[in-house]
Formats: sequence, structure tokens, C-alpha cells
Amino acid sequence: MKNIYNFILFQALWLYTVLGVAKNNLWPAIIIFSGFAILFLFSDYSHKTDKKLFVFCIFTGVIVDSILAKSRLVEYQQNIGYENIAPYWILLLWGGFALTLNHSMSWMLRKPKVAYSFITIGAPLSYFSASKLGAVDIPNMLNAFLMISLLWLITYHSIVLFQSHFSEAKVKCNDLS
Repeated sequence: MKNIYNFILFQALWLYTVLGVAKNNLWPAIIIFSGFAILFLFSDYSHKTDKKLFVFCIFTGVIVDSILAKSRLVEYQQNIGYENIAPYWILLLWGGFALTLNHSMSWMLRKPKVAYSFITIGAPLSYFSASKLGAVDIPNMLNAFLMISLLWLITYHSIVLFQSHFSEAKVKCNDLS
């Protein structure tokens, strides 16, 4: 049941964050994020590596989205005047993503080849969907999709290695190819 809650909360967080950015009202997303974080970082639902993954994903996510912002492949709404770095609201999405890794998306750690295929397609589609809802602009769709896929593949691989370092069920590097 916790994986169902986790999945629903992440989907709601993504939707309310993206719509909140587009409509200049992030309060619903902040409330969802707060509940999500409390539930999966500080309750019985929490996995022992969730807190470490949470910090790591936010840090790496800011780097990824700052690269996309600096390169002008993705133009973020509500960037509060800093166009070359990831906007503040992206922290909600990366934090929420981190909270899925040991829960509703834990299957990705067990099936790395499927996960990499999923990320190659899913990450750019997420940005594309955000652009259709008004949270980001993507001036050159093909270049952006290629860069998003590449950055997310590298980032996800880093996340898997980071997670396996702290997990009892170590993921071998050979399993990732």
C-alpha cells in the first residue's frame, strides 16, 4: 500500500508543481511536498537510505537543471531572475523523485536495462509535458530531448551507484550495463 501512496503523491506533486509554476500558485505543491517528505522521510514508511538519496538527488538535480538552463535548452518559468541556474521549484520535483527510488520506483534498481530505457524516454517526455502545461519553454525540442536523455542517464547511473553504496543489496556495476 505504501508504494501506491508513494506513486500517487509523486504524480500529484509533479502535476501541482508544474501547474503551480504556470499559474503562479505553488502553495498546493508545497503542501503536497511537505506531506510527502514527512511521510517518506520521517515515518515507518521511510527506507534507511531515503534521506541520503533525498539530499543527493536534490544536489545532482540542481546541477542537471542548471546545465539545461545555462545551455538555454530549457527555459524555466519563475526563475526569479536567475536564468542560468535551476529555479527553486525544481527542488520539489527532484526531492519527490528521490522519495520514489526506494518505493514506487524500486523496480528500476532491480531491472537496470529497463530503467535506462524508461529514463531515456520518460525524462524528456516529462519536460515536454511541463512545456505543454506552461512551466518551461523548450526552444529546440530535438536538441533538448537528446541532452535531457543524456544528462538523466548519467544522473540516474550516479544515483544507482550512490544508492548501492549505502544499500545492503548492492548493485554491481556489471549489472548496470
